[in-house]
Amino acid sequence: MSKLLRANFARLWKSRIFWLGILFMFGIGLLVLYSEYRHNMHMINIVQAEDYHPSIDGSLFGSCMYIPMVASVFMGLFIGTEYSDGTIRNKLIVGNSRVAVYFANFIVALSASIIMHLVYIITIIMIGVPVIGNIEQKVETLLILFLMSIITLTAIVAIFMFISMLIHSKANASVVAILVAMALTMSGGYINARLSEPEYYEAYSVTFTDESGEVFEENSEKELNPYYLRGAKRKAYEFMYDFLPGCQMLQIAYQEVSDYVRLPLYSLGIIVVVCAGGVICFRRQDLK
Repeated sequence: MSKLLRANFARLWKSRIFWLGILFMFGIGLLVLYSEYRHNMHMINIVQAEDYHPSIDGSLFGSCMYIPMVASVFMGLFIGTEYSDGTIRNKLIVGNSRVAVYFANFIVALSASIIMHLVYIITIIMIGVPVIGNIEQKVETLLILFLMSIITLTAIVAIFMFISMLIHSKANASVVAILVAMALTMSGGYINARLSEPEYYEAYSVTFTDESGEVFEENSEKELNPYYLRGAKRKAYEFMYDFLPGCQMLQIAYQEVSDYVRLPLYSLGIIVVVCAGGVICFRRQDLK
């Protein structure tokens, strides 16, 4: 196992796709900071400067929105290259077990994803604090959110590893992993939007003047929102919003986590089930 890890990490440091991923996350961090800086300048012009205290809290975990897509591209190409170059078959020929090969690849892929995730966070802190403002959130809360992001990222990497190790074609594995990443990210936005629907449309009053100058007032009563989720359907959406890794990443990015215990437990369950299923399927594969 140790030899496999050394070989995998040696290949990782030479991987162009890995360094491109790091560069991409660094660039995303700069773009987020630029957007935050412009927003703060706009707010300072609206309110008095002494009454406005900008911070980078809202940007700290923005990488949770992007890292699933970056990890899917990286893993599809990095793991797929082992199949196209015959590296996996050679590892088995020299006596390594399939379980060791699977988890050695999983560890290096997870490490690469965490590094890219950290690059974004470090960029936000190192540049954002002196340029925009301090961190106002409690350190304990930020540490919990960070640990949750790592656990959820591990679940996402486990899913991509399952795909990458079972699809021998580098191109096909990349496409499937990217589609899954898009589905995970889009599901978070969609479910969040459905759960955020108000139960009622608030009453409103509109005053207008006709051509003769007479003033009219139109009033509307509070109306029931037909798109508001109720009963068992709402319970199902709430469960999916907590269970799906993409939805968990969205909650962490917004720093609006519904439950600090249940969400990590869901992710751990996904990790165990997906890794076990991946190893079982990989052991049965014909690599000739």
